[in-house]
Amino acid sequence: MNQAGLSELLTPSGFFQYLAQQTKLDPEAVKRIYLCGIPWNLWPRDLDITGEAAAAGVTLFTYLAAMQPLIDMDTREKEAELAAYEVTLTHCEAMLAPAIRAQVEKVAAISGTDKETICRVLHALYTYRQRVGRLSIQKVGEESKHRMEQQAISNAEISRVMVAQETLVAKLEPGKPVP
Repeated sequence: MNQAGLSELLTPSGFFQYLAQQTKLDPEAVKRIYLCGIPWNLWPRDLDITGEAAAAGVTLFTYLAAMQPLIDMDTREKEAELAAYEVTLTHCEAMLAPAIRAQVEKVAAISGTDKETICRVLHALYTYRQRVGRLSIQKVGEESKHRMEQQAISNAEISRVMVAQETLVAKLEPGKPVP
């Protein structure tokens, strides 16, 4: 995935297109469902990703890359809760995930969409969160590699200049061997 692909995922159109592909729904239908479900509680309420990245003096992608292990752990927990809720849709078992149930039923009622579809949108939101994090890790790695390559080029140039200076000084000072 290139930088443009990650940047596109972070736009509203890229976000809804990704969700549409994951859910196999029309992008406008996904957008309508998503807007009915705000807030989806994908992130802790007090987490300001952009602000925290700026305060730490790092790019948003660096911050997301650093957060990825926590995102993965949280996603596994949320996916397990959602899977437990999905079982109750077909088996009428005791409610195991009341927060998930409340979210799914609220969005289903507001959007006029069935609960299974809302669950698909939630799964897509979880995979989106992980996808952006993983692409951020890749981007940070590529940027780091590029910086190291540039530093190596710069170091080689400095070495070349130093050797040239030493050669010139040696030529100007008789009796010293020329390197």
